[in-house]
Amino acid sequence: MDPQTYLGEVRNYRSLMRSLAEEAKVDAQHSRRLAATAERTGAEYASLMTEDWCGDSACNVPILARLFADAGLPFRIVRGSELEELKNRYESQGDDHIPVVSVWRADGTELARWIEAPEAVEERKNAWKAERPHFEQLYERRKTGDREAAKEFGTLYRQFLEEMAGWYRDGMWAETTREVVEALEQAE
Repeated sequence: MDPQTYLGEVRNYRSLMRSLAEEAKVDAQHSRRLAATAERTGAEYASLMTEDWCGDSACNVPILARLFADAGLPFRIVRGSELEELKNRYESQGDDHIPVVSVWRADGTELARWIEAPEAVEERKNAWKAERPHFEQLYERRKTGDREAAKEFGTLYRQFLEEMAGWYRDGMWAETTREVVEALEQAE
């Protein structure tokens, strides 16, 4: 589906994603580089595979939608649970994290792939979790049906997501767009 449809149908974090979509601004140099590289490589469209519960998607869909729109490259979002073939393709190649962004030629040749979050955000996420070792413990207990752990994890995860959104607002969106553009440039 197109990003607008996804933002209207997403089951988790809808208000956060809509707020981020209003704020997302792409470095014009990144969109120009993406457009030029897409033309040189024969890129026809881009896709993002995710699930509605994915916090990295909640933070990155708004900037990616803007990046691809500014570069004139059609962009579609799919839920892996609804497109098992694509999900299985990525997983068979060792990529089991989401979101997965791919840039494609019209014949279905994948030119570039970018996964989950920029390196700088991964570092911040790891540091945030290291400061809160109970976060992972709650996650594991939640999976066993512990309702109290699920409630506490949900509260803590929402705090994490809000902080992560702040990182993107404060400059990490440029890291996302830079890494996506560089992934396609490497396909040349």
